[in-house]
Amino acid sequence: MKKKKKGNRKNTKRWQQYMKQPQFWMVAIMVVLSLYFVYQIWDLNVLPLKYFLPIVALLILFDFALWWLQYGKNISKLNRNLGKGLLVILCLVLGVGNVYAYQARAALGKVNSDDEYEFISVVVEKDSPAEKIEDVKDGTFAITQTMDRENTQKTILDINEEVDQSIHTEAYDNLDACADALYDKTVDAMILNEAYRSLLDENHPSFNEDTRVIYTFKIKKKVTNLGSKVNVTEEPFNVYISGIDTYGPIATKSRSDVNMIATINPQTRQILLTSIPRDYYVAQTCQANEQDKLTHTGIFGIDCTLSTMEQFTGLTMNYYARVNFSSLEDIVDAIGGIDVYNEIGFNSGVDGTLIPAGNVHMDGSTALKFSRERHAYADGDRQRGRNQMIVLSAIIDKATSPAIITGYSSIMSTVGDTFQSNMDSDEMMSLIKMQLNEGGSWHITSQSVDGSGANGIWSPANQSYSYMMYPDMDSVNAALLEIQKVMDGAILE
Repeated sequence: MKKKKKGNRKNTKRWQQYMKQPQFWMVAIMVVLSLYFVYQIWDLNVLPLKYFLPIVALLILFDFALWWLQYGKNISKLNRNLGKGLLVILCLVLGVGNVYAYQARAALGKVNSDDEYEFISVVVEKDSPAEKIEDVKDGTFAITQTMDRENTQKTILDINEEVDQSIHTEAYDNLDACADALYDKTVDAMILNEAYRSLLDENHPSFNEDTRVIYTFKIKKKVTNLGSKVNVTEEPFNVYISGIDTYGPIATKSRSDVNMIATINPQTRQILLTSIPRDYYVAQTCQANEQDKLTHTGIFGIDCTLSTMEQFTGLTMNYYARVNFSSLEDIVDAIGGIDVYNEIGFNSGVDGTLIPAGNVHMDGSTALKFSRERHAYADGDRQRGRNQMIVLSAIIDKATSPAIITGYSSIMSTVGDTFQSNMDSDEMMSLIKMQLNEGGSWHITSQSVDGSGANGIWSPANQSYSYMMYPDMDSVNAALLEIQKVMDGAILE
């Protein structure tokens, strides 16, 4: 019994000596970082076992080896010092690895958000003396008769509370009439849902430069849980890609100017991109099935866009991905740019930048200008849709190549704020895991549907007449046939 107590005191003394040494704490930190890294990678479920198990084995080996280099018998001073250096290096490496893993978890959580925001502004003329909402509380506010009445009323109540009195409003038939009243000084301010701002472009192209915002009311809503989930590594599925025509927060509502169906078959590793013109004249579920431009569905939210296109095509849109101008710029820059082929050289309609013909390496800003251009092409909006598919194909090619590894940190810090999807993090991780396990590229093909344009068609969304495109149903049915081929496992040329 005395020998046991003596042994215990000896062990206690030894551990007390260890704890006074900095290398002991370095080894302890490394073990903790190793365990946390293993936990994060396991929880992400992104690495195939053929990579995960060797990483775990190496970490265990390193932990024991570095402990032995510090406290093993007959270890030279040189080797002990080398061990200390390795401890510092490996702790730094594991620290960075844990940060990267945490970034991935956080980014995927943001992507899968179902939040959607309405931003309702009080707009005045640029040369107005008003600087804040109190400066126009005794003036007249222009509103629309029927458009966006619920949000408008909520904003009016919020303004009344802010200025401690009831404001005076004047109702007009549509947004253009409200803008005219503001320009004519018939009213002092205009209440405008930012999702509708782009509807003013046709008749008031300089509205953004002529006005400024003095007050904003933010309304948060939840996106309806749409889609029909599948096993994304085993079954074919459709992703509806909606590109909204705005910068800033991805959850902001605005017109759906890019409309594309990505049909993905994980077994044949095929992706078929189908571009749909923004001006397609279709019955809209959120407007009592009245016909209007497809782009206007975005004003009512992504759920309106999805349900409208499911009704029009008869397809199930299993998932959606929503992006905006900022998204495209940020994603392309994060992956180090993309390489695309441009059919003809042109000066961008955005800022006059020359985008030459031929193979062009594009940063985010150039890729956005290329994707938005239509006036330089005889085929107009149809070519714009094709260019958007070219850009998306280039992004997919880059994202599935080994080159993506070098930009991992910037990609993870960017992705959470650049697009929104109802595909959950487990489904995204399973696709990444499949790509890491099998490697190789995907076979990407593209197609477009067509139509015939006409002016003077009534738009319920902006309560005025404008240009629409009547769908060419022969081209629509041909495109649907190609989509079905991919779903059935056929290989397209």
